[in-house]
Formats: sequence, C-alpha cells, structure tokens
Amino acid sequence: MKPAKTDSTSLTPQQILRRRNDEEVIQLIADYRRTRRAEIRDRIVLQYSNLVEGVARRFHGAAEPVEDLAQEGYIGLITAIDLYDPTKNVKFSTYSTHFIIGQIKHCLRDRGKIIKEPAWLQELNQKVSRVIESLTQELGDAPSNEEIGRMMGMAEEQVAELMMTREIFKVSSIDGGSEREEDNGQTVNIERRKTGDQMVGFQLPLEERIVLDTAMDKLKDLEQQVIAEFYFKDLNQTEIAKLLGISCNYVSHILRTSTKKLKKILVTDEMIEAQRNLAHLQKRVTEQQIAPEPHSMVDPLTRLYNRYYYESRLEEEMSRSSREGKKVSVIFLRIQNFSPFRTQNGTLPADEALTETTQTIRGCIRRVDILTRYDKDTFALILPFTGETGALVLERLRGKLSILYEAKGWSRGGIGLTIRMGMATCPDEARQGMALTLCAIGRMENAESVPEIEERKAA
Repeated sequence: MKPAKTDSTSLTPQQILRRRNDEEVIQLIADYRRTRRAEIRDRIVLQYSNLVEGVARRFHGAAEPVEDLAQEGYIGLITAIDLYDPTKNVKFSTYSTHFIIGQIKHCLRDRGKIIKEPAWLQELNQKVSRVIESLTQELGDAPSNEEIGRMMGMAEEQVAELMMTREIFKVSSIDGGSEREEDNGQTVNIERRKTGDQMVGFQLPLEERIVLDTAMDKLKDLEQQVIAEFYFKDLNQTEIAKLLGISCNYVSHILRTSTKKLKKILVTDEMIEAQRNLAHLQKRVTEQQIAPEPHSMVDPLTRLYNRYYYESRLEEEMSRSSREGKKVSVIFLRIQNFSPFRTQNGTLPADEALTETTQTIRGCIRRVDILTRYDKDTFALILPFTGETGALVLERLRGKLSILYEAKGWSRGGIGLTIRMGMATCPDEARQGMALTLCAIGRMENAESVPEIEERKAA
C-alpha cells in the first residue's frame, strides 16, 4: 500500500525550497520550449551546475579529468532540457541525471576508460538487488526508492544516491557484472521511475537505439515481444502474462534469459568495434610516430588544454554535431603584438596579460564550452550546440576584453596589445575540423582589432 502524499504544511523548509525550485525550473523549461532562447536554457544549466559537477566527481576513478567529465555532463544536461516533457510527472532532476550519467558513460566508453567498483559497494549492491527482486515479486511491479528504503532501513535520498552510483559503475567492466547478479533474476531497469501509477521510460540516444534494435533482431519473436512490452511499453510482468496468455513465472524466465542473451550479443559487437578502433588508433600512432603524453596537453601557465587537445576534441564535437543534427562553433582569439610587448615589458607583465585574458574569457562562456591555448598568443574556443548565437559570445568577449585592456593600460603606449577574433560554424561553413579551424582563423586575420574598434565607435 502506498503512503499518503505529504501535506504541504508538514514539509520542512528544505522541502518547500526544493518544491519552489522545481516549479521555477518547469516554468523556465516551458518558456524555453516556447521561445528557444539560449539565455533561458543557460539559466537552467546554471541552476543545475552542482548536480553536473557532483555526478562528474563520482567518476573520479576513471583516470579522466573531472573537468572533462563535467563538460560531457553539461552536454547531457542540455540534451535533457531539449527533450524534457513536464506532463510526464517526472522530476527534472531525476530526468536530467539520467542524461548526465549517460553522456559521461558514453564518453568513457568511447575513450576505453574503466572504473573499479569498491568491495563495500559490491556487497551493498547485492543486498539492493535482493530487495528489489523480492519487492518486484511481491508488488508485481518495480519498487520505488521509498519502498526500497523502507525495506533496507535507508532514507529515500540515500537510496536515490545509491541508485545513481549503481548506474555509474555499470560502465565498470565489459562483461557487465557477476554471474551471481545475472542468475538472481534481477531484470529491473533502474532507469525507470515510478510516478503515480505509471512507469516512465527514458528515451535512448538514437545511435544507442539503433545498436539495441540490431541486437534485438537476433532474439526469438517471443523474447523480443516480452522485452518490448516490459522495457518500452512499461507493462509489468502480470500484465505481460495476461496479454500473451502465459504464466508470470514464464515471463520472468524470458526476461532473465533474453536480457542475458542481449548482453552477450552487445558485448560481442562492442569487442569487434573495440578491435577496429584499436587498429585505427595504432595506425594513427604509427603515422604520427609518437603520441603526446597527457601532461603535455595542458599549458602550465594558463592551465588550459593546448592545440593537440583542441584538435582531438573538435573532431569529437563535430562527430556529435553530425550524429545529432546540432551546430557547433569555434572562436579564435589572438593577442596582437604579444611578442614585442613581452620584449619591451618583460615576462611577468606578459604572463599577467595571458592569465587575466584567460580568466576574462572564462567569465564570458558556459561551463560546457571548451577553452584552449592554441598558440603562444592565440586562444581557441569550442562552443557545442551553438550556431548563430555564437555572435553574441563574440560581442561579449569583445566588450569585456576591451574594458580589461583599457583598465590595465595594455592597449596604450608604444606597443599596445589588441585583440583579433574570428568565428566559424559547423555545418554552415565547414564540415571538417581543419576546414572549420581555417575558416575561423581566416576571419580572425581579417578582423578589426579590439580595443581599436571600440575607440572608433566612441569617436
């Protein structure tokens, strides 16, 4: 029996604040769906920055910089904002967490990273699996976090956190768990969340759905139908048994055996793909003679990634752009007269100009954007999911840097520093990384300098 809903008068101040935040976000999302204004989406992203950063930190064992994982998480959050439907009665924080984790796992899978699950978490997961299995058989449906918590003597928030951690460690090994876990009949999809009397299934990314559909074709017709009814149409085992005219036990057996078959099919396909990727990587390393060490990808002064990282990351973002039909833009920014300025004023003032410029640029962009030091006097900025609105970023940078250089006096004197900028967008102006880069650099070379342009406007 479900507990009665909590009366608003009995809510704690924290719960009241959380409810107000949820209502505000739903209104913002409704405004964004109506207007598609980037600044509204950015407000939502900012409100959930702690969630993204928190999820990213949980992947710290993946030998990948947390900053990189957070950038992937922000991409997942933006996808969730674009797809969220408030009428489904799913909290946006729950919905977006699925996409944040999924995007980070997708990145780790592409980069071949492995996370080792701690022994204490393995033991706790076994207990949770047994509780979920018991409650599923008792209720005839997947239990909620609250029901699991009552059985285990844990708060609902602790169960939700544990479920998130279980999701994270699903990327831990290529064989996807122990035999014990496979044999205990645990077929509950923890990405499904109960809301009222309905189960809500989250939408898979298109490329993952294609892979899954291909694997499903290798199962028997009855196995395909049972999996489709349970995972995609949100029917419970009792409803499936009535629909197909078979027993609940047989439905449970089909779910258990068919998901094991799917796992083997997907693992085999992934291994084949991994072997192809390895051969491709070995070929690239041979062509380049030597691959750079990870520490050489970070500029020691500005703590920004360098040109090599920019080029490899741009290829990833353009591939994503092609898959998802989204735009991606790059902005190049050069400090003019930097070498003469260093010669005339010394290393310390020149280094200060670099670090202050870096901080100013960071203050003008989103966390999902990727800022790199392309050359000694040049920055390169990748703007995922950005098309024409990149021009607004360009203007914001122009204004902030003009103020900075004027305040510091760097634009005055015999050898004054100025800024040149140029932007290009994929796929509007180029579909290959090198072509997009050259387009942006060409526009930067032909652009007017800042703050000279500001001085002319004032005149």
